[in-house]
Amino acid sequence: MFRMSKEEIQGKDINERREEALRPNPYLGYDRDKLGFHLLSRGAYKIAETQFRRAAWLNPYEPAFKEHLAICLYKLGRYSEAYDYLKEVPESPKNRNLMEQIKKIIETNSG
Repeated sequence: MFRMSKEEIQGKDINERREEALRPNPYLGYDRDKLGFHLLSRGAYKIAETQFRRAAWLNPYEPAFKEHLAICLYKLGRYSEAYDYLKEVPESPKNRNLMEQIKKIIETNSG
């Protein structure tokens, strides 16, 4: 069984420990997703990425979190990563268009 050292436990704040104890849970992650969208709208893509990743980690059952992360990665210019996340999401007209755009960019850059 994995045990954390005293220093590792003390290094984490109570909110992180609480989230880890509750993970995975279908009700977690929505606050991180909202925060990520706010940061995305302000152009803080790198910080928004961390919030979308956290939301997807807290609730791996919500496909919208992965889709939002893919949009953020697209804005950051990390097209192959964005494409990989979009492949994990059920197909919709919105993400189909984004996948096609990313595919064109990847093909243009590789060929």
